[in-house]
Amino acid sequence: MLASWHSRGAQQPDSIVRPILVGSRTFTDDGTTSTFTVPLTTLTGGTASAPRTGDLVVAYIAGSSLTDGAIPMPSGWNELSQLSANDTIDSNLYVIYKTMGATPDTGFDIPGGLASVDNSIAVAIFVYSGAAVATPVFTTATGINTVLCDPPAITPTVEGSIILSGGGGAHNQNGTYSSSDFDAFLSVVANGQWRATIGVGRFAWTSGAFDPAQFTFSAANTSVFSWTALSLVIIPE
Repeated sequence: MLASWHSRGAQQPDSIVRPILVGSRTFTDDGTTSTFTVPLTTLTGGTASAPRTGDLVVAYIAGSSLTDGAIPMPSGWNELSQLSANDTIDSNLYVIYKTMGATPDTGFDIPGGLASVDNSIAVAIFVYSGAAVATPVFTTATGINTVLCDPPAITPTVEGSIILSGGGGAHNQNGTYSSSDFDAFLSVVANGQWRATIGVGRFAWTSGAFDPAQFTFSAANTSVFSWTALSLVIIPE
């Protein structure tokens, strides 16, 4: 199934109209078993520190657990995809999105929290201005026996497209991801007993398929780990 977000950006120096990054951030939670809030404020790297009316917010939520388990769905948000990879330590990835209304959200709740104090989540949030949701374009991939996330290839068709690509790994190490294939990259690890690492990059597409290389991991990798990944396209109106 494919997804596209249409976004009107300002004129860029290369004369290509691209979506405008409002900002991005990461967040982690280690084993909270009651409802908690993922903040959307203190964004960095863009034009504002919080979402504004009409902005599109995309959240990659990576979870780690000993057993496959769904990440609770925040109320009022749209699900893009929910992925699982089952190994000794299971990886779960939930990608959600929402266009901000007249009173923009300052965060979203994970209802009921995580299933166990041993579990954890790591979140990467991206906010773009001028976005109107159309039929969602995305590709997915999962893997076991390694934590080395390998995001799937994707081929935009509209000039000025921005690609978000990445995912989560489930493990018991204190490691983050890295990649040199992106214009900018976010990664953070949640340090619960069963640890989740999120890694997502942004790339200004020009032509052809974009197929990022397998991520590198800053800690030990073993065959009991797993990963989940998703690549998506945000295009200008």
